[in-house]
Amino acid sequence: MLLGADVLHRDILEGMLADGGEGAALEEMQRGLQAAGLTVESPEIDDLTAELPLLAEMTNGQVVLVLETTEDGLAIRDTTCADNRTNVTLAEFMPFFTGRALRASVPSAANGLVPGAETPHWFWKHFSDFRRPFAEVALGSFVANLLAVSVALFALQVYDRVIPHQSEATLWVLAAGAAMALLMEAMLKIARAQLMDGAGRQIEVRVQRLLMDRLLGMKAQLAGRSPASLFSAMREFGSVREFFTATTIGTLADIPFIFVFLALVASIAGNVVWVLVVGAILMVLPGYFLQKRMMRLTRETQGAGARSSRLLHEAIFELDTVKTQRAEGRFRRQWDELTGLGALKSSEQRKIASVLTFWSQGVQQATYVAAIITCTYLVFAGQFTVGSIIAVSILTSRTLAPLTQLAGTMARWSNVRSALEGLDSIALAEQDHAPGRSYLRRSRVEGRFEIREVQFRYDDDGAPTIDISALAIQAGQHVAVLGANGSGKSTFLRLLSGLYTPERGRILIDGTDMGQIDPRDLRRAIGYLGQDIRLFAGTLRENLDLTLLERDDDRLFRALDFAGLGPFVNNHPKGLDLEILDGGRGLSQGQRQSIGWARLWLQDPAVCLLDEPTAALDQTLEKTLVSRLESWLEGRTAIIATHRVPILSLADRTMILQSGRMAVDGPRDQVLAHLAQAGNASAAGGA
Repeated sequence: MLLGADVLHRDILEGMLADGGEGAALEEMQRGLQAAGLTVESPEIDDLTAELPLLAEMTNGQVVLVLETTEDGLAIRDTTCADNRTNVTLAEFMPFFTGRALRASVPSAANGLVPGAETPHWFWKHFSDFRRPFAEVALGSFVANLLAVSVALFALQVYDRVIPHQSEATLWVLAAGAAMALLMEAMLKIARAQLMDGAGRQIEVRVQRLLMDRLLGMKAQLAGRSPASLFSAMREFGSVREFFTATTIGTLADIPFIFVFLALVASIAGNVVWVLVVGAILMVLPGYFLQKRMMRLTRETQGAGARSSRLLHEAIFELDTVKTQRAEGRFRRQWDELTGLGALKSSEQRKIASVLTFWSQGVQQATYVAAIITCTYLVFAGQFTVGSIIAVSILTSRTLAPLTQLAGTMARWSNVRSALEGLDSIALAEQDHAPGRSYLRRSRVEGRFEIREVQFRYDDDGAPTIDISALAIQAGQHVAVLGANGSGKSTFLRLLSGLYTPERGRILIDGTDMGQIDPRDLRRAIGYLGQDIRLFAGTLRENLDLTLLERDDDRLFRALDFAGLGPFVNNHPKGLDLEILDGGRGLSQGQRQSIGWARLWLQDPAVCLLDEPTAALDQTLEKTLVSRLESWLEGRTAIIATHRVPILSLADRTMILQSGRMAVDGPRDQVLAHLAQAGNASAAGGA
């Protein structure tokens, strides 16, 4: 129990080891607490005695739990002392305290109950944590733009006062002042760029972590519908990252100061300022009106990119099938069509962006010329000086320069908007662990299942893949699930594992709806061995110890021996450091399935859901494994979908699925005898 919430030690440990356990202790604990479902904040500590308990970092790298205040100081958790706590004075504690701390709290759904409460956008909310850097950037931009005025004032004074009076001393004083102003402006812009790069880097890391967390936490049935589109959406984050650079932010920060320059022009040249106002409007309007067309082209380009990425992925990972089925022509034709479409749409985008840039540059030059002409007539009328013309010309360039860059920025903004819309499918996707919800914790699961009126379908318009009105499986029971290909056996197991959620009906485990139990507890208690064992690039050790919790090599070897892969690994020069290629290439299907069995043994679950678990094994290994499973499965609930006869000996109950419905359910021997009689009758009828 932690802060009133049921938090398992294993939750925190898995979160701390999520990236290999590297990094500072405080950061590791923050990840662990967040993985355990707590809201964690890292406040700047002004008063250590406020809002206890908290985790405090010491100068030696140790992290201590400060429990509460006492009469003479602080109470700190210490397992070596009586009552697991000790008291220290503030004078003893503070010299060794770094000032960094963590405070955890239980997530509350209260905000969701407040009428009108809005959830901040998953992307933009990160900017609010960097108000101070942005405020410093705004202040720096303000000062830098004021300093930029010095060049215009320098020209005004030189033409109107220095030259008529031939005052060399005044010239060098003004030049020194202008040089200092330009140097300070350059330094401020460099500092602004560094601030923005630092803030942008932190925002990027946060957003990337959030997206990966949402992707990994997404319901499996959603991710499985269109994995290529999810991959493409993640890849498009690059356009978002490229947009929020120091140059772009600097341009946006300079936009408000256009009004400062316009005010200066008005103070110097009066109505000439309206020439600049008209020019500025003409520069911005085309980009505004072309935004819809740019968005349409961007979506079409990204759609073509997603389809070409999917095609490329299929061609690379299924190259053997492409070659043996002589499908090179089909893939080449589709590739040419998709790349041609993408190139066409990209070309149209570039044309529009070029037109906007050329238009803004042309309007800027035309505005400059118009301002000079207007000022010249004012000189003819005796209302203006030559110095004023030079000053206005410089201010005109400084006023319109951000708008020239803004045209290119607006052209890229359509890419950013489209990319963010695509990323919404990940960031806003339904999660296994719904935020703000409190789940029931189960440190132990017996494995008793009950199904009530369950329906599931992959296609909203298609027939149900699973349609079972009532079914009960007792804890410790071993059930074989038979059925023709496409009868729904694999989907049935995925529903029982919690990977899929039924669209209608309820699945109960140990008398509780599975949706009420914390998904982390279900993952630990329910072992799922699918037909296709997925391996990841890395070593054999890494593929066995995916949770990073196994530190005992002997357990890894016992798991491999159980799965029948021990002799192969023992005889290999690299052993557990055997290199695994992408997708497990270089290993046979049987070896991959053995690795899957080793993973299951290491998990040691209370429930085993086995989908064609011996289909890729040779007869000798299958027989050996079945004999080992007789003792290993004792006391566990096992549901086995199979077409193989040897593993049926483990079952005491057999079901037959037909088009997603339960056609037969009974004791194993009776069901098998019934199938044999039906087969004999069919053979006799055929004869």
